[in-house]
Amino acid sequence: MKLLEIISLYYKKINSIKNINFKSFDFKNYHLKRIGKNNLFKEKKGSIFTGLSLLFIFCFIISIILILNFSMSYQEIISASEDSNSFNYVIENHNKNIPVLSKVVISKLADDVIKNHNPSYDSREIVKDEIQKKLEKQEEYYQLKNGINIENEVLSVYNGKDPFHINVKTIVNAKKGKESYSNVVESVVSIEGLKDPLPFLMCREHPTLIENGTKIDYNDALSYYMVKNGLLNPKIYENATGSLIIRKCIYDPYKIHGEGYCMKNCIDNGYFHESADGSCYLCRLEGKGSCYHYGLEVFIVPQPKKNINGNITEKSISGSDHVLFNDHYPGNIVEFFKKDDISEILVIDDSHRAKYGIL
Repeated sequence: MKLLEIISLYYKKINSIKNINFKSFDFKNYHLKRIGKNNLFKEKKGSIFTGLSLLFIFCFIISIILILNFSMSYQEIISASEDSNSFNYVIENHNKNIPVLSKVVISKLADDVIKNHNPSYDSREIVKDEIQKKLEKQEEYYQLKNGINIENEVLSVYNGKDPFHINVKTIVNAKKGKESYSNVVESVVSIEGLKDPLPFLMCREHPTLIENGTKIDYNDALSYYMVKNGLLNPKIYENATGSLIIRKCIYDPYKIHGEGYCMKNCIDNGYFHESADGSCYLCRLEGKGSCYHYGLEVFIVPQPKKNINGNITEKSISGSDHVLFNDHYPGNIVEFFKKDDISEILVIDDSHRAKYGIL
């Protein structure tokens, strides 16, 4: 029975009670009738409460279902957001690792070249192939750990505008479920902190030079190279020293090297300098003393001399590494620091004197 019908019957019974004529009423017989009518009223009343209870339970169940659906939808949104953030984080982390892995590859190649005194005849292709292998191992790692399918293709390894950096171009594609990523990633690899392989390759026919972690002691390797190539005054470079680790010079512009102790500090720290004539790092791995790329130069320093007084007229090959190992033009001895009777010297030509402010 519907709730409205029950309420209607209830009001009809109330109205019928109002219309009773109590004077002619048979209370004796009515007592029995009343009992029946009261039972009917109780039944109706019970039906009302039952209906209301059922309605309340129904509304409660509907509310629970709505709350559960909302909670599940919210959790799905949160889960999807977390998956998306995780996917993006992994891709971002992967892309940041490309220059790190590239530097590891280049460093290992430099170590091998130095150890074996054998040049890398195509350093760009070798570095490219080795980076590709490293990235393929990373693909397996991300697939197992994160369930992300990443594919890499190293397109090229090349010189940028800054000779202290090497550029790596890589296509990166990734997919996980509905998430996907595709981009050409340009990575910049710093060469600072790597070893300079060029001296070991240029002096490989008489490899008596040794390195001590930061410096190169040439012993008689450089003078041997100069004698073999018929260069001027090789004796001055016996037991010369040079820098091992690539470090960018902090003195910029370069002309301030001629002020105070700048040149002394530059030599002591083994700083490298930008040079249009010097060899870039990838060509240094190939044993080239000079190349057409924008490159680097560093000074090779003769042994200090005692009791130098006045102008020095002695000449030899200018001490910039690309001049000693490729261009072979002469320079004059210049004293850049003196303590007591010991003079620290460079052999330097006019163009380099102007470049570094040494008057």
